[in-house]
Order: sequence, then structure tokens, then C-alpha cells
Amino acid sequence: MLANTGRPFENKASDRQTEWAELDWIEVLRQMQKLATSGTAQLHLQHLQPRPSKESALEHLAKVFDASEVISAGHRPFMESVDLFEPWHSRIRKRGALTALEIKDVRTFCLEIVALQEALAKATSPWAQATLAFLMKAEEPLSAIDQILTPRGEIRSDASETLFRLFREKENLSRQIQATLDRLVNDQQMQNYLQDKYVTTREGRWVLPIRSGSQHSIEGVIHGSSQTKQTVFMEPEAIIPVNNRLRQVEVEIEDEIERLLVQLSEYLANLADDFAKAKEVLVETDELLAQAQWSILMEGHRFEFVDNELFLVEVKHPVLQVSGKNPVANTVHLSERKSLLLLSGPNAGGKTVLLKAIGLAAQMARCGLPICAGEGSRLPFFERILVGIGDSQSVGAELSTFAAHLKILEEATQWKGLFHLVLIDEICGSTDPEEGSALARAFLERFSHNRIFGVVTSHLGPLKSGWSEDDHILNGSLEYDLKAGRPTYQFIQGIPGDSLAIQTARRVGVPRELIERATEFLSPSSRHRLTAMNQIDQMKADLHLLQESLRQEQNKAASEKSKYEKLREQFEKEKENILEKVVRQAEKQIQELIAQAKADQTFKRHSALQEIKNQFPEIVKRSTGSTAGGAGSSTAPASAEDFAKRFPPGSKVFVPHLNQDGLVQSTPNSKGEILILSNSIRVSVPWHELKPPVQAPNPTANLVRRSSSVTVALQESDRTLDLRGLTVEEAISRLEMDLDQAAVTQEDRIKIIHGHGTEALKKAVRTYLSRSIYVKKWKAGSPEQGGDGITWVELSDEARQEGSGK
Repeated sequence: MLANTGRPFENKASDRQTEWAELDWIEVLRQMQKLATSGTAQLHLQHLQPRPSKESALEHLAKVFDASEVISAGHRPFMESVDLFEPWHSRIRKRGALTALEIKDVRTFCLEIVALQEALAKATSPWAQATLAFLMKAEEPLSAIDQILTPRGEIRSDASETLFRLFREKENLSRQIQATLDRLVNDQQMQNYLQDKYVTTREGRWVLPIRSGSQHSIEGVIHGSSQTKQTVFMEPEAIIPVNNRLRQVEVEIEDEIERLLVQLSEYLANLADDFAKAKEVLVETDELLAQAQWSILMEGHRFEFVDNELFLVEVKHPVLQVSGKNPVANTVHLSERKSLLLLSGPNAGGKTVLLKAIGLAAQMARCGLPICAGEGSRLPFFERILVGIGDSQSVGAELSTFAAHLKILEEATQWKGLFHLVLIDEICGSTDPEEGSALARAFLERFSHNRIFGVVTSHLGPLKSGWSEDDHILNGSLEYDLKAGRPTYQFIQGIPGDSLAIQTARRVGVPRELIERATEFLSPSSRHRLTAMNQIDQMKADLHLLQESLRQEQNKAASEKSKYEKLREQFEKEKENILEKVVRQAEKQIQELIAQAKADQTFKRHSALQEIKNQFPEIVKRSTGSTAGGAGSSTAPASAEDFAKRFPPGSKVFVPHLNQDGLVQSTPNSKGEILILSNSIRVSVPWHELKPPVQAPNPTANLVRRSSSVTVALQESDRTLDLRGLTVEEAISRLEMDLDQAAVTQEDRIKIIHGHGTEALKKAVRTYLSRSIYVKKWKAGSPEQGGDGITWVELSDEARQEGSGK
């Protein structure tokens, strides 16, 4: 249903991970991975590929927006149990008996299925309904497991009639033994023989601590001695028969538990195929929800695929947007007639950022993801995208930076048609300017002849002019404020930009005579262009004023639209209140008529009821579809007071300029600022800049509680210990404390995150685990569980028993 039908990039540059990293696509995937809750989904997102067709991309895009509505409506379901799926599922596939810990993992898996069903229950989208149809009914296996196991993974004493009887007998025998031992301990005659007034166990049998040398005065069996040999542990003869029966009962209990686990495992084995299908759905849903959550963070929008146009409205760099850098938005329009954008302008003016923003929009669109651009954006479904950004040198292939750059350009000359996109940063810029300009013009002419889309940046002056109307080259630049001496990052279409070397030298105070001498070295055309800079700057200023005016008009229109939406919502609420009042009055009238009706007036009664129903006003329900705007648009807090109600102190929120979650520490002050604590950093942030948290708490428990179709006990997730960034000594100290706490609270398993690094920390942790009395066994994480940077630890039964006695 949601299977990844993507394909590898269809170009020779598919193996050039460096180029895709330079485009920031790898960073997009990395940030998206962090939003997945299972290692399996994170692994899939790491290798996210374009969809096979534009129809498939649009279908996936619709699913992302459907998933966004689920997130915006409430909880974001977790799928953490997927990472522990393979061990227990492979066992039931082979008809093997599961351990209590493995059955607890099955239970968690079933709970997350129920939680996902609950989260999707009120959603009406085709994706939500299809996902629900593919999910197995997990209530029945949950009920079967809960009849045998407690939420902590312990066998219930009433799991079967036999087990209940044996546990009661064990309890009675234990009380009988305890009473006998207490009587012996308090016996005056025994005081001379006892080392201390307590009872304990040895080899599973109750014993008394007797002074060494006094054992011959007491009838019983010796079961050992202390390390100092001053104490002998004896089982008094009076409790030997009861102790024998107690041991026999314990064996019978173990046999009955084994029988129940085998029986339950056989039942679960019959559901192996259902579990496998459900696992696929959970993984695919986790991927989709991560993509939807990323889209919400970057305020992504829908787009339209067209064949002969690239029109991106207010496009931004998504990584900068999510990071809270507030990037400048620019509108870029390329057509079949002008399909190659030649970007020029000063250094650090924003050319590369705009090139990357365009490239990422194209890549995300063909992957079926919302793009970081406004409504109304249109672009082709690009079959191939070639990226030439940064240093492409290859020592292995004996290619210099410039030679590798030329290989990319040569490859691009083989492409023909508007379903190809070329992104080249600083074309032929790392060689002699005159020869580089000549080569660059030749390549651009070939690209123009082949009629492909492209964005090319350059500082080479000869490229900025000399193009005819028949050429498909469109000049563009990013505005630079000469008075302020800084870029504005505003894109100006149709006008080339200047590198501003002479102007920059003049601004920073280079002596006038040096500047005049440098001007004499310029070619006549360059001197003419420099003389005309004031006129060009004025044109840019006029264009900027026009753009600013248009932007203000758009903001005004958006404000009016928002005002209209609020009035419409207010009207809808008032309408619903009136309708509810009318319905309640009508229902009351119906009940009165029913109460007054006689048995022999059935026909008349129904006629009267029908007449009342016909008098009901027609109820017009408000549309539940998503509003225009970002993916999964949800009503944002309208005021500081509204924010304080939704996010009281202690709530988690996302702080964009820190690019991480934080805890709300206060209510908004008079300036609307809120104190936020994030990783030991306290900052005051305006309430309107804060967003819902990226890493929300696991909502499975709340979702299952909310479900009306199943009632189950709930468990906590496994303890997770993150040791990354600690020294070996600090890590081992933390590990010791957590193992001790886990033993005291009788936990089954711990997840330790240590990463790779120099592997010194990983080796130290695993060496310690191999020697620890708390540890039954440990194993490295599978690729789905985080790989070798994670170690799973299973605690021994003895450690938990000792811990429970502390």
C-alpha cells in the first residue's frame, strides 16, 4: 500500500554522494530521519529515492498531506516496537516457544497497532482508511497475552487454574515455613546456637544462621557456610518436609509456566503473517509521518507538475527554514523560451543558496514531498538532475578540481529536453578567466540548444551579455545594498549582477589612486559597464520598490483573508451552537411525545414524529478538509493567552533559532516573551516564534487509553541510557547507577547508546557488561535498531530478585 516504489537516480552522478551533500539533500534526509521513531524507518529514509513517475509522486504527496492532518489533529503515533520485531517474529515463524520478555515485545507491538488505529480512527482521508484496512486486529492477541503476562512481563498468578492453585499452595507453604522458623528464632534454647536472629535461603531452601561448632546440637541439614566459616547455614529438620514440597511446587509452577508460554507461542505463530503485514504498515507509516512532520516544520506546500515551466513562488531553502534562520523568499520563473537562469552578483550574495533552494524543490517534488515554496508553484517532473557544486576533484581518477568540473559539464551536454535539470555553481570559474569564459559560453550554448532547464552561477563578466533573444539564457542577480554594504538576498530577474570588486574596494577604503589605476586596466567594455553601474543600481532599486509594493499588497490580501477566515469560524461556531440548541429542544419534544403515546396509537405516534423530523433545520457541517497553507495546517495560537493555555509551563516546544526542543518555564510576560529551557540553556523567546515539539513524548499509552474498543494494562518503554559525549570513566559510572536502578525496579532490558567514535567507549562499555553480575547477556543493535552504535542489555533474573530485596 505504501511500499517504496522509488528508483535510483537515472544519471551517472548517482554515485556522487559529495555533490548531493553539497546540494544539502543529505542534510534534508538526515533531519527527516530524526523525526522517525523506528530505526527501520530511519534506514529507509536515509536512502529515499525519487518516485518512478509524476503520478506516483502526486499520489505520495497526497498521502503526506493526509498524514500531516493526523499529526495536526493530535498525537503523532510511535512505532518503536518495530526495532525489536525480528527476534520474536523469527521464533514464531519456526514454531519456537517465546520467552516472557519476547512476549512482552509482542505486546508492545500490538499496543502500537491499537494506538495507530486510534490515531487514524477519525481521519477520513483515503490514506488513513487504506492504512486501517491493512492493519491487523490486535485486540485479540493483546487479550490473550494479558491473560498470561502482566504489563511488566511477569507471569500472572491466575494465568490458569492450575497455576493459581500452585501459587496459593506455595504461599501457604512459605507462610508455614516462615512461622516455624520464626518460632525457632525466638526460642530461648536456640539463642545459644544462632549467629543472628534472621532467616535466609540457600540453594532455594530456607535456612538458619548457626554458629560454627553448634551445628551438632541441632537436627537438620547443612547447606553451606559463610566466607569466614564462622556461620553455618542449616535447614532445621522440622521444615524439611515442607521445604521439599515447596521445591516440588516451584518445579510444577515452572512446568505450568512453560506450558502456558508454549501454548501462547503456538497461538501467536498462527498470526505470523498478520504480524509481518502489520510491521510493513507500521514502518511505511512511520516514514510517511516523519516526512509529514518535516513538511510541517518547513511550512511546505503543494505544487503542480507541468511540462514546460518552472515557476517557484517565494521559494526558500528548507534546511534554513527549519533551522529558524528566516531565509529570504524569492520567486523564480523559467519557461520553455528562457529555461537557463544565469545568476551573477557579488560573493556571499546568496547565489548558491538560491541555486540549492531551486534544486531541493525539484528533488523533493519528484520524491513526492511538499516543497518549501508558496501555493501556485509549478515545475516539471525532472527525470534527471545533475549537480555540480563545490570541489569535485577525484584523486583516484586523477582529476583536478577543474577537470572534474568539466566532466560534469560534458555529461550535461548529453541531456536533451525540458525534463532535465542542471545545477552548476561557478561554471568554469577555477581557471583563466578569459579561457573559462569561452568554455562556459560554449557549454551554455549547448545547454540552450538542447533545451534543458538549468541554474548556473558565475562571476565571469563576459557571460553576462551578448546573448540573443533566440538563446534560452535568462540573466538574474541578487540585490546588493551599496549604501549599507551588505546583500539583501532579493532575486532580480532579467538583470545581471556585478561582482562589485571595484565598488567593494572603494567602500572598504582602498586609496583612490589605486582604484583609478585599477580602472585603467579594465577593458573598454568593462569600464563602460562600471560607468553604467549607477543606472543599473537605480533600475534595481526601482524593481525592489515594485517588489516591495507587491509584497505589501500580498500581505494585505493575506491579512484580509485571515480576517475573513476568523469571521467564518465565528459564524460556524454560532451556527453550531444554535443548531445544537434546536436539536436538543426537538429531542426533548420527541421524548415527551413518546412518553405520552399509547400502545394503540403507534401509527399516529410515528406520523407525529416524522412530522417533527421534517421540521428540523438542515444541518450544514463544516468542511474538515485542510485549509490552504502549510502541510497539515492547524489553527495556530491566536494570542499569548491562547498559547499559555495550549502550552503551560512544563510543556515541550520547538525553538527554531536553537533548532531543538525545549521546556516552557513561564507564561508570556508583558512583552509576549516566554522563558524556555533547552539543554541547560535558558532563553526568552516571543511566543509566536515557538512551534509544537519535534520530539513529542510517546503517545501510545494515551491513545490506547482513549480507545473504546480495547482495555489493556499499559507498560513503560525500555530504559534508554545515552552515553555519547562522556568520558569512559563518566560513562561507566552512569552505567553502574542505571544497572542498579534497573535491578531495583525489576526491569528486563536496557538500551545503551554509545555511538562509534574511536570505539574506546564502546569497548569499555561492553567489557564492563561482560563482567557485570546484573547482565544476563548483551548484543549489538541490528541495522534497524541503530547498528553497532547501540548495545541492548538483558538483565539476569538473579539481579532483579536481589534488586527487589533492596
